[in-house]
Amino acid sequence: MNNTNSPLQNKQQIKSANINLEFMDFIGKINLRINSDDSDTLNRVSAYLGYDLPKSSGEVSTNDETRTAWLGPNEFLIQCSEDKKDKLITDLNTNLTDKFFALTDVSDYYITIRLSGVNSIDVLEKGCPLNFKDYLKNKNTCAQSYISKGTVLIDRLSDDKVFDILIRWSFADYLWEWLSDSCSEFIE
Repeated sequence: MNNTNSPLQNKQQIKSANINLEFMDFIGKINLRINSDDSDTLNRVSAYLGYDLPKSSGEVSTNDETRTAWLGPNEFLIQCSEDKKDKLITDLNTNLTDKFFALTDVSDYYITIRLSGVNSIDVLEKGCPLNFKDYLKNKNTCAQSYISKGTVLIDRLSDDKVFDILIRWSFADYLWEWLSDSCSEFIE
C-alpha cells in the first residue's frame, strides 16, 4: 500500500540540521494478546519472531524483520513491513492454533510520524508529560502517552534521538500540524 490515502500525503517533510519530521510508508501493525503466564505460547511466539518478547513496560524487542513493543502485561504491538504482515498473521495463527490468543491487524488504525534530530526531545517536551530523562532515554524503548491532545505510542528507534510516533489516523493531521509548528523554532 502507498500513502495516497494518508491524511498526511500532502504534508511537507521538515528537514534541517536540528530537527526532521516525516511520515512513514504504510507499516504493518499487529496487536497480539496472550496470557503472560503461558510460557509455551510466549516461547512459540519468541521462536517464530527470533527474539524474546519484551517483558515489562517500555521495552521493545527487535530484529531486521519485526519490532515488538510491550503495551501491557498481556499485550504486544508487532510492527513489520506491510508486505510481510499477512504472512506473519497467518504463521502466528498456525503456530498457535491450540493456544488461547488474539491477533488483530491494527495497521489501518495507526499512522506513523517520525521525529528525529538533536532537538526532537525539546519538541516532544512541549506537549508530552513524559519525563524524558527517565523514559525513552535509550533506544528500543517505548511509552504510551499523549502529545498535546492526541494519544500516542512513542517508540525510540535509536540513541541518536529518532522517534516513531504512532497516532490514530483521525488525529494524524492535527498532530502533524502541532509537531510542525513546534519544530519551527529549531529549523535553520
